[in-house]
Amino acid sequence: MNILLDLNVVIDFLIPKRKGYELSKKVHEIIREQGFTLWMSASSVSNIWYVLAEEAKRYGANPDYVNLEFKRYIQDVKIFSVTGSSVREAINSSVKDLEDHIIYTNFKRIAPDGLIISNDKGFGNYDHVLTPREFIDNYGSLRKSKAIPLLDLKQEYCYMLEDIDNFLLKNIADAKYILGPEVKELEQRIAEYLGVKHCIGCSSGTEALVLSLRALAIKTKGKEYFDRTDKIITTPFTFTATGDAILRAGATPVFVDIDPKSFNIDPDKIRKYLSMHYRSNGSRVVGIVPVHLYGHPCHMDQIMEIAREYDLFVVEDVAQAFGGMWKGQKLGSIGHTGAFSFFPSKNLGGFGDGGMVATNDEDIAELVRMLIKHGGKDKYNVEHIGYNARLDTIQAAILLAKLKYIDEFNQRRRKIAQIYNQKLEGLNVGLPIVEDSNVYHVYHQYTIRVPADKRNKLQEYLKANNISTMVYYPVPLHKMKVFDGRCEAVDIREAEVAPKEVLSLPIEPLLTEEEIDFVCRTIREFEW
Repeated sequence: MNILLDLNVVIDFLIPKRKGYELSKKVHEIIREQGFTLWMSASSVSNIWYVLAEEAKRYGANPDYVNLEFKRYIQDVKIFSVTGSSVREAINSSVKDLEDHIIYTNFKRIAPDGLIISNDKGFGNYDHVLTPREFIDNYGSLRKSKAIPLLDLKQEYCYMLEDIDNFLLKNIADAKYILGPEVKELEQRIAEYLGVKHCIGCSSGTEALVLSLRALAIKTKGKEYFDRTDKIITTPFTFTATGDAILRAGATPVFVDIDPKSFNIDPDKIRKYLSMHYRSNGSRVVGIVPVHLYGHPCHMDQIMEIAREYDLFVVEDVAQAFGGMWKGQKLGSIGHTGAFSFFPSKNLGGFGDGGMVATNDEDIAELVRMLIKHGGKDKYNVEHIGYNARLDTIQAAILLAKLKYIDEFNQRRRKIAQIYNQKLEGLNVGLPIVEDSNVYHVYHQYTIRVPADKRNKLQEYLKANNISTMVYYPVPLHKMKVFDGRCEAVDIREAEVAPKEVLSLPIEPLLTEEEIDFVCRTIREFEW
């Protein structure tokens, strides 16, 4: 629950001699015990500061001490900004209390169902306003049982609101909307985070794959695109973009089967295919695109060993695994390139589409930088068939704000997965593979395997109990119309069984233990 305390309630709490202190103290205890989120308007801070100083004198308290307590107090409070348009709207309206209206309007913009607690009876003319006594007496009944989403991006925004708003407002005011300084800063910071020499922002994760493959074609073949005789091995159990990028780069995707435990491409199946088809009928395998599905790292040692043995490039599809690691090395830094997606639902997601290519190869980095800008260093005299595939500066600004939270949120995902593992143990479901010391899973999805005859029934049962789930992915790539006649699929079995059994559970990093427990309890109550 989101709570805004009016000025008078805050001051009651910070000056114990005031009449309302005991009620305000109880309100704060409930908020802390219940894990409610406490909010304050930025427009109120200076006002509270001033009134606190006056009230401290009035009640014989030390003003410096009271102000120090206020500084400590707001460390646990979310501060939201006030828009100029909301102030102007209030001035031009017939409202009696300008300040209350401005606070109310802007709080409801952030938290439409939020609750305001105030001693001011005038505030009672608005919805969702209670006195401290009314809140104390009724807070239990105010908690609504809400639906549990797979992901709650609005809640995440509220959690990071101060940082995101600050970066956004600065970016908008600077008016450097195309390849502004935030893009370069994001590239540098993610390069440092991954431990690579170069990161190049682009318009989506799909484009990150295409750009990687196009750059590799130009470097290794001296041609704009691969040929249909050039084969690139990947998994059929992934999002369409992985295979589609191979087609768009001119090559032929070769789908080999997955490991049924990790859902990732099986290195043994790669080796088996290469032992028989590395060169055949005028075709040649040129690369591998492993996908770190659901945030679980592929077995990169084996994949890189195979690549070296057969002189293949490796493009890591890290769309779902930002921050994941293999043997302590960040995913996306192991292959020749790493392709990242910043789609809003990703572990590190923007407010729209975005992507990034990571590489240690100077030539590849230079080529990708050219390709995102129509194919040349000089856009009026280009050298290659390029794209308009830049990362928007406004997305870079948002991602910079969110980057400071990525490790915390990945840890939260891992903690949720640990609780799921404990509470779902013993059921007739396959839980995600237990990590070994090589793997740092970041749980973009927490995906279980349910017997095929039960999966859809369980999904409907959870939906009836307001629990969101998803099936990633219902159709393997080699069965899609777009790849018909354009791909090669070899002995695919596990990747055809998995779509009938997988079910992804809510993995919002800000889920409470109470919500996770409800999901697990509901699954256990299902008629197995």
